[in-house]
Parts: sequence; C-alpha cells; structure tokens
Amino acid sequence: MYQGRLRIFGRNVGRGKRRIIVILILVFLSLNFFNRVLAENIKLDNLNIKPEDLKKNFNPVANKFNEKTITTIIIDAGHGGKDPGSIGINKLKEKDIVLSFSLELKEELKKILPNVDIFLTRDKDIYPTLQERYKIANASAKIDSEKSKNALFISVHANASLNPNAKGFEAYFITAQESSEYARAVSILENSALVKFDKVDASKYEENASQLTHNYMLVEQHQKESRLLAQSIVDEVYKVSGVSKRNKPVQNALFYVLKGSLMPSTLIEIGFITNEEDAKFMNTKDTRIKMVKATANGIKKYIKEFEDTEGFTK
Repeated sequence: MYQGRLRIFGRNVGRGKRRIIVILILVFLSLNFFNRVLAENIKLDNLNIKPEDLKKNFNPVANKFNEKTITTIIIDAGHGGKDPGSIGINKLKEKDIVLSFSLELKEELKKILPNVDIFLTRDKDIYPTLQERYKIANASAKIDSEKSKNALFISVHANASLNPNAKGFEAYFITAQESSEYARAVSILENSALVKFDKVDASKYEENASQLTHNYMLVEQHQKESRLLAQSIVDEVYKVSGVSKRNKPVQNALFYVLKGSLMPSTLIEIGFITNEEDAKFMNTKDTRIKMVKATANGIKKYIKEFEDTEGFTK
C-alpha cells in the first residue's frame, strides 16, 4: 500500500500534475498551521489576552524568586460568616470544618516551619469576599513592594455532591482550561460566592476577569509550582489511613480566588461533606488532625524541593 502511494510521483504522472499535488500538500499544511494559531488565539480571547501583550509581559524569570526559600504561607479558610458553604451530613457546615482545619494547619506549620510567616485570611466566622482574600494574600507576601516574598497560598474547602457515595481528598491548581467537566463544576460551585455573596453579576464578573488579565499572566508563571504543590500535598495526605482517595486527585480549573493570588497556590477539597464517612473523618478532631499534619508535611516537602532545586531551576 505504501509503494502505491509513492507511485503518484512516478513516471506515469506528468510534471504539471506533480506540481498541483505539491501545491495542494503545501496548502493543506499551511491551513493546518493557521488553524492551530487560530485555536491558540481563541484560548487567549477567552481570557481577554492579546497575543502581543502576552509576549510583552510574560517573563517566567522576572520577579519569580527573590529568596532562597519560601518565607510566607497564606491559608484561606473558605466561605464563612453569611456564606455557610456546602451543608452536609447532620447539617454540618463547610465554613466550620474548613476554619477548624485552617487554624490547626497554621499551628502545625508553625511547629515544623518555625522560620516561615503564616497568615490566615480569616480566623473566625466572618466572610471576606473572594477579592479581599487574594488581596490579603498578596499584601502578606508584599507583592507590590520591591522586597516581595516567596509565598504559597492554600485555600481550604470541603466538597459536596448529590451522590452520597462521592468521597475523597483532592487538590486543584489554576489554569485557563479545566481538566474535566467535573473540575469545571467544582470551580463553578466555589466561584458562585461572587454572585450570591459578593453581589457581582455575571457581566460584572467578566469585566473583573478582564481587569485581572495581567494578574493571570503572572499566575501562569507559577503554574508548574502550583501543580507540584498540589501533588505534594495529595501524596502525603494519601498516606493517612482512613482518607478516601479519588481516581484523579489533582486537577486544574479556573478558581477566582487563585487567579488573583500572585504566587504558587492550590485549592484543596479535604473531603465530601455529603458523604457519611468523609464527614465523620473531617468532623472528628483526632482523625482530622492526621490530615492536617499530612497537609503540612506535603507543604514542607514542596519547600525542600524548592530549596534543593533553587526554585525549580535545576
């Protein structure tokens, strides 16, 4: 069959026909190339990013690592105050579970990383808007100063599902395109506070997303680090006996709170509040602490790798 294909360039085909065939092949390859370029432009258009701006502003090296280690960690306890988050088994509220987890995570990190500054976006039952959360993170890391810190942002949430059998710990990092329809659904659920509690309508959200374009390009610089952070946490948590596992525990999606945080970041879903087994594990301090310690160890492991590779440059 392969020899038959070669025969079109044999003696039985005139020079004119050969030229036409060559031209057609070149046209096909050109169209394929432009289609790929167009596809990339469409992806950028979804983010309101012009290709020329991306080339101008996107610098994977500039302002990325100003210190030899991570010196600041910001923990964001999701929801709070007027926003209960998801409500699960026995009317368990997500806002309460993630606040307990976040307070315990801060204390554990202070023990194992004494030289790192630990901040919380909330330490009681209040509701900071999603914008206020990432502003706290950026301010804690002194992003706008000449002495910006190498920082990490950890947003803590609990998942929910109409399927009571759904369970497991998972972690997300930010990208423009969701890794799955499931990841997209999770991001929609977590971003819904924009409309429900921050009083931002859909059209305003798009405007805000446009204003965050430059921020998003900076976030893109940290995409590799965010993925490694998410994976490091999952690896350690999955060593804990009793923690339910997901088939695809690390995924990516467009979370508003991560989009505004200009540092490596991850959003962790510590379990399904609508699953009896997960809910009991999260709501029992003795078992929850095991997950907290594993999360802290995952962060410490990431920081060690950061130091050993000089900011993942080796």
